[in-house]
Amino acid sequence: MNSRALAVPLAAVLVAACSKAERIELDPGSVRFAGTGKSSKVHATPLDRRGQPVPDQTCVWSSTDEKVATVKGVHNDATITAAGPGSAAVRCAIGGVAVEAPIVVRVVARVVVAPERAELKMQDEAAPLALQVQAFDDQGAPFAGRVATVTCASEDVCRGDARGQLWAVGPGATTATVEVEGARTTLPVHVVDARTAEGKPRAVKGNPMEEIERAVKARDEAERRARK
Repeated sequence: MNSRALAVPLAAVLVAACSKAERIELDPGSVRFAGTGKSSKVHATPLDRRGQPVPDQTCVWSSTDEKVATVKGVHNDATITAAGPGSAAVRCAIGGVAVEAPIVVRVVARVVVAPERAELKMQDEAAPLALQVQAFDDQGAPFAGRVATVTCASEDVCRGDARGQLWAVGPGATTATVEVEGARTTLPVHVVDARTAEGKPRAVKGNPMEEIERAVKARDEAERRARK
C-alpha cells in the first residue's frame, strides 16, 4: 500500500482532532420570557478559525444571575428556565472562548379592574358580570393574554371563575379578589335580589316531613278506595 496516499487522510484526521474553538454561535441568540417557571432550549455551535464546526469541543454553561434565569446543559445543548423578573445572560465557555445570550424575564406586577365596584343582581336566569381586567409587567408595560381568576370572600354573596367573571349568589356585601399570575387586586361587591316572584323558590312552611306524610296518607287512602 502506498504510504504517501495514507499521509493526506491521516493528516486531515490529526488536524480535525487538534482543532479548537475560536468562536461560538448560540441559537437562539437571545430569549425573552413572559412569566417565571417557563423554559427554552439553546444550542451552541463551536467553530474553528476556518468557520468549521468542532462538535468535540464542549460548553461550560453558566448564568450571570440565577435569580433571573438558570441554565442546565448537556454537551452543547442547554435548557434555560426563568426564575424571576429582570435581565441576565446565559454563557457558554470553551477554554478561553465564550459567548453570551441575553435573557429577559417579565412578570405580572400589577392588576387593574373595571368597574372598581361590582353591583350585581340576582335574576331569574343567572348571568355573570364580566370584569375588565388589565395586567401590567414589572416595567409598567401591558401584559396581554393573561388568565384572570376571581374569588369572593363570601361565597354566600357571590362567586368568581377563571374567566374574570362574577356571579351573584345571595343578597349582601363582600369583596372579590382578582388574581393574574400572582398579582392581585380587590374590589367591593354588592348583590341585590332582583328576581320575580316566579323566579324565587317557594318558601316551605311548617315541617316539610309532615307535608310528605299527609301526601302519602292521602295517596294510600285514594288507592284503597279505588280497590273497593
